[in-house]
This record gives sequence, C-alpha cells and structure tokens, in this order.
Amino acid sequence: MGHLTLKDAVFLTITSIVGGGIFVLSPLTYLLFGKSVIWGWILLIFVSLIMASPFAYATTKISESGGIYKFVMNILGKKIGAFSAYILWLSGVFALSGVVSFFEIVFNTNFNVHHVGFYLIIVLTLLILAGIKIVGNFVRIFGVLTISIILYIVFQNGIDLTYIGSFNLKTAILTVYFGLWTSTGWEGITMPLSAFKDQKTIAYGLLIGTLIIGILYLLFTLTVISLNVNTDNINEILKILIGHNFFLLVGMLTIISSCAFSVLFTLSYMPYGMGKDRIFPNIFTKIKKGIPTRGVLLNSLLVMLLLIFNAKTLVDMSMFLTLIAYFLLYLSVFKEASGKIKTISLISMLISGSLVAFRVYSYIISH
Repeated sequence: MGHLTLKDAVFLTITSIVGGGIFVLSPLTYLLFGKSVIWGWILLIFVSLIMASPFAYATTKISESGGIYKFVMNILGKKIGAFSAYILWLSGVFALSGVVSFFEIVFNTNFNVHHVGFYLIIVLTLLILAGIKIVGNFVRIFGVLTISIILYIVFQNGIDLTYIGSFNLKTAILTVYFGLWTSTGWEGITMPLSAFKDQKTIAYGLLIGTLIIGILYLLFTLTVISLNVNTDNINEILKILIGHNFFLLVGMLTIISSCAFSVLFTLSYMPYGMGKDRIFPNIFTKIKKGIPTRGVLLNSLLVMLLLIFNAKTLVDMSMFLTLIAYFLLYLSVFKEASGKIKTISLISMLISGSLVAFRVYSYIISH
C-alpha cells in the first residue's frame, strides 16, 4: 500500500504538466491567431480530457509501477511494449532536460549564474531521495504554489471579456495543435503506481488535474488577450504580465522547478519497472524509502549530460517520441476496451497519429 492520495495525484498531474509552457504558448498563440484564440483553448480542455481518458483507463489495468508501457506490453506483446517503454523513458528524459534548460534561460534573464540547471537537478535529486513522504509534502506545496501563482498573475492583470474575438474553426484547431505541446504529460502520473494507495486514485487524479490545467491555461490566455497589446514579441507580453515584480519572477521559477521535480520523481519508476520486466538492467529495481533511488540518479545524470542541447531541440525530440508512445497506448486501449472508452481511444489515436504525420511532413518540407 502506497503513501500518496487523490490530492497528491491531482497536484502531481498539475505540476508534471504546467511548466514554463504556459508562459510561452498562451502569448504565442495570441500573437499567431489574435483574439479569437480563446476558443481554441476552450476546445483544448475537451480534447485534453479525451486524450487523457485512455491513460486513466490503462492505469486501472496495471498492477505494478513503470507506466502505461506495461499495458501496451500486455495487449501488443513484449517487443512492442519494450519499444514503447524505451521511447517513453527517452521522451521523459528529453522533456525533463528541456524544462531544466528553460529554467536556466528564465533564471539568467535577471541573474548570471553559470550551470544553474546542474544545481537545480542536484537539489531536486536530494529532495526526492529523502523519501516518499517528503516527496508527497513537496508535491502538495508545489501544486498549491503553481495554482496560486498563475491565479495571482491572472487577477493582478485582470480579465476583460469584451476583447474576446469571434469563433474561427481553423484558428481553434491550430490553437489546439500548438496547445497540446504544453498540455500533455499524462504518462508521468501512471508511472509511480506503488507510491499511491490504489490505482483508481491515479485515474481520478489524472482527469481532475487535466481539467484544472485546462481552466488555468484558459484564464491565463484570457488575461493575455485582455492586455490588448499591439506587439509581435512574446517577451514584451511577459514583461507586461510580470513587470519588475521579483515575486512573480520567483513564482515563475518555482512553477518550472516544480515541473522538473515532479517529472524527475515519476520518471525514476521507468528504469525500475523496465528492470522488473527484464528489458533493462535489474540493478535499478532497488527501492529505498519508497523511492527507486538508482532510477533517480540515472535520470539526473542523463539530464545533466543533455543540457548541452538547447531547450527547443530537447522539447521537439521529446514531443515526437511522446506522440508515438501515445499512439501505441491508444491502439492498445482500442483493442482491449469496449463501449465509450473504445470510441474515445479511437479518436485519441486519430489525433495523435495526425500530429505525428504532420510533424514528419513539416520536417521533410523544411529540409
């Protein structure tokens, strides 16, 4: 029986997904599509819940920590399951490295500390190695701070609904496409199964957390639109939102570091689960104080090595691998489930498959 509860599952979902992306994608979509962008962010709430539902379903069918690849392995076989495991793990390491790299960028806009990302990883690693109870406490603290800071920015700057543009289907779809890059990450919450009291806790927490995230993104975008600024520069929008408020700068860094903390924690269960399934060295199956300590250390080391790459490259690699893993999960749920969840998994499979195809097409024409 694990230590973490439903509340922890909700906060872990929020902190795993809400990183620096909210401060980039909301202003970016506004610059690209104007005031009608809000309809895309409303639509994204429903799309995110649809795409998150198969993860919640798969979690109830998993009996051990490691993540959704175990469900894929049960339905599509060990080889495809192992492939899914490796790309999920690698995508998570790339994503975590991207978050830490973005932390360095934001931190050094006001300071000048070399290799601050290394220091961040060391601190987060030590916190996680302190034990599952400490992790649970910090997940709750970081979760409350993430929600509070975003709401503070929203209400400090205000919302004016008269600035909302008219509905445009093309704009809405393109906004969903861009918004999905900062709204995914459900695989993380499925990894530390043994840390929770039961499987349904994770499933419900994942869906509730996804809904809260959608609402936070919507409110933040409404605030961006309400600024009614005439600019083509994201930094100018962020300067207006945050200004010279040192508290908000610290708040932004807190949100980014809480995302890194949550992802590093959940991702540590990948080497653990893969070792249990004999698709990775079993020396990583040791648990101390409820934490796969060697998995944490391995991932921390890999992130430090990957920080030589820029944030955009890391995020691009992560998202491409993630979408392939998502497609395999949706296919597995489609084969195994029945009724509404079967239909939902089919819709999710079509969305993720289309995004992968579009990504490949974009890469080909750009080269």
